[in-house]
Amino acid sequence: MQVFTLASDPVRLTSVLVVGSQRALLVDTGAGPDQATRLLAAVRQITDLPLVVANTHDHWDHFFGNPTFAEAGVTGFYGSPAFVRDSPGSAWLQHAEASEHAFDLPGPEELAMPVDPLEDGDVLELGDGEVVEALVATGHTDTDLVLRSGPLLLVGDLVEEGAPPQVGLDASPVAWVRTLERLLEVPGITHVVPGHGRPVDLDFVRTQRTDLAAFAASADADDPDDRADLPARTATTLLAAPGTPAVGTDVLGVRVTRIH
Repeated sequence: MQVFTLASDPVRLTSVLVVGSQRALLVDTGAGPDQATRLLAAVRQITDLPLVVANTHDHWDHFFGNPTFAEAGVTGFYGSPAFVRDSPGSAWLQHAEASEHAFDLPGPEELAMPVDPLEDGDVLELGDGEVVEALVATGHTDTDLVLRSGPLLLVGDLVEEGAPPQVGLDASPVAWVRTLERLLEVPGITHVVPGHGRPVDLDFVRTQRTDLAAFAASADADDPDDRADLPARTATTLLAAPGTPAVGTDVLGVRVTRIH
């Protein structure tokens, strides 16, 4: 299998394309029609195989592009069981915020489209024994989904590179720490691909786990000055497949980099 990161704006989103021998998987579709259209164009520069989509969680910048892919003929959409349950409501709750960043958004009722659940340990088959494995998680949201492709974990916003982890009202810092500990124990993993920013190594994840643990331990402090900060961490090396440029190539404002 080949794996590519597709970095695009708004909000420095990092989508991931996994290309098997019979079909391809795109992880996260962006904030709306414009970003999704550019992501789809980048995908089609790489492969014309049938495409399926998985969403890492129910924040607007990761799944509001789904209807654009459905209009282009994509029929397989996947998320965690909690994503299947919560994403229709999230589409209504987040629509106004998303409209500040993306134009021509579909209505919430169009965003609430059918999605199939992936349970922990389920696999998406991409052909000839090539599979992507699902790990259901919580922490950044209740709807988090991690996907494993060979030595890579595709983790959505459970890891953040280049900006602080985003701890919103739907986050659980304690559960988040436990999830990162679990991910660090997955055998055979060399790198983690965040939902924003560049791929990182396991030392980066360990450091961010320590940051979140300190934040979780101090979150109930009465004095805000006693609460731990969540710093922005930056990857120290660039990940690219052998023989490919680490800086990637540009397709309609989408930065495409082959990482495996």
